Amino acid sequence: MVGQIGSGYILVDEPLAAWIVDQHVAHERALLDRLTDPEDERMPAVQSLLVPEVVELAPQDAAIAADSLEELSVYGFEAEPFGKASFRITGVISTLAERGDVAGAFRDAISVIKGTAPGMSREERILATIACHSAVKLGDKLSQVEMEALIRDWLTSRYPATCPHGRSICYRLDHKDIARKLDRH
Repeated sequence: MVGQIGSGYILVDEPLAAWIVDQHVAHERALLDRLTDPEDERMPAVQSLLVPEVVELAPQDAAIAADSLEELSVYGFEAEPFGKASFRITGVISTLAERGDVAGAFRDAISVIKGTAPGMSREERILATIACHSAVKLGDKLSQVEMEALIRDWLTSRYPATCPHGRSICYRLDHKDIARKLDRH
């Protein structure tokens, strides 16, 4: 573990190569594994928000949300109608409460519920949305301990090669290629 580059990438060195790891997508992958593995003792619990978040939706999305409150509660969203097209969110899973975009995750979960995208199941897409909104962001400065924990969690995930949306998580640079670029043949 060397450190952070540009407040968004983690540099990891090993004997034959250096790895540049996108901190957001690596964290997203590790979180999704945690959310989808019922045996994981680190499964996040629902946490009440100190200050409830009010989310305003388009009328058609509000109708879908109102019909889906029970399903949304399965994913940790404690929400209730709060006016004509608004919802008051009083609790979410702890990873989202700690650093996440609660309103964005709620809106995206509604989009998943109303959408018919191929590929992942509805449950997988909602959990991927929650993981994405819970993960560290590009620009977040991390301590050495946070970086080490993030890399450890990512490397022990079931699918460390790509994020839930299919993006690459890291880029490998062979030491010999670095030497060649710097004219050290």
